[in-house]
Amino acid sequence: MFHLYGTVGPAAHGVAVEFGPERERRMLVPLLLTRGKAVSRLELTEWMWDDAPESASADLEQHLTALRRGLAALGFRQTLVNRDQVCRLTIPPDRVDAHRLAAVVAESSRLDDRTAARRLRAALDLCAGHPLAGLTGRRIDRCRHTLLEERRTAKIALIRAEFRLGRAEQHVPDLLRLSHERLADSEVVGLAVSALRHTGRQAEAAELYDRFREHLIELGMSMPKRMLDLRPRTSHVESH
Repeated sequence: MFHLYGTVGPAAHGVAVEFGPERERRMLVPLLLTRGKAVSRLELTEWMWDDAPESASADLEQHLTALRRGLAALGFRQTLVNRDQVCRLTIPPDRVDAHRLAAVVAESSRLDDRTAARRLRAALDLCAGHPLAGLTGRRIDRCRHTLLEERRTAKIALIRAEFRLGRAEQHVPDLLRLSHERLADSEVVGLAVSALRHTGRQAEAAELYDRFREHLIELGMSMPKRMLDLRPRTSHVESH
């Protein structure tokens, strides 16, 4: 399994395998993300350096050679192609944690809730680490944000499935954290209010609901209709 969540690189039986210096791991990110599609040498250079040195072309060639050797040592021979100024890495998508997570999220709506929850939980466990841990750079930072958003989407999909299975209580801490991070997110706040109400925490539900509505007013946004339907009885805010 190749990881983009946590330390970038391969892992065997859940244990990370030592795999090259930071430059090679930065280069590995776009090669894994593109699912075997071509990546230009120029684009690889932009992933490896924010400001490429004059020796970038020669350095890139050395890193590609080292990457090929590292892959071969793991049994992935002839998977890295470097030809005509483009490179491609043919690793099966289900061997890359981010692609596996995306696939499970895509299929979850077609599964029964119990199966969807089990698969989502397993995929999220696989993607538990901080995205692109230890790597820096402009491209890396943008990619890290995307990976965090994809994991957030998967987490919400899991919580929705668990709600329908009657398991709201165990997700209250996650929902409170997610709503605190993004108070204007009506989907997450709605789930949090519902979870608090279902677990008998009416006063907390009312407080969160009121904070959400006040935040929307500050942003000049209107209250979504589905949130009006969730207004706790103890809320001091009138609905319109």
